[in-house]
Amino acid sequence: MNKPLKVLLHVSNEEQISRMQANIVNLLKEDSNIDIKVVINGNAVTKFTKDNNITLNDTATHYLCNNSLNANNININNLTKNANVTPSGVYKIALLQEEGYLYIKV
Repeated sequence: MNKPLKVLLHVSNEEQISRMQANIVNLLKEDSNIDIKVVINGNAVTKFTKDNNITLNDTATHYLCNNSLNANNININNLTKNANVTPSGVYKIALLQEEGYLYIKV
């Protein structure tokens, strides 16, 4: 049996969030077994707080860059449900690429 396709989506700007969400849906339409990871850094992290009511697709794993959270004075206790925090977004991207994830800049 083939291994599932591994896809990494990278979001760094607020304007890319809706496109990222649509990309996840479209990828899953093509193959429901795709392993999707999303790394969010830059000013995009500001939209992933409880105040913004963004719902994360449970099928994908979302990582928020702690460096970006700190730079934007965001408390990790105020993050959207199911958001994971990674110390460095760019480092997480490198690690995931090393694991064979295909990189897509949203």
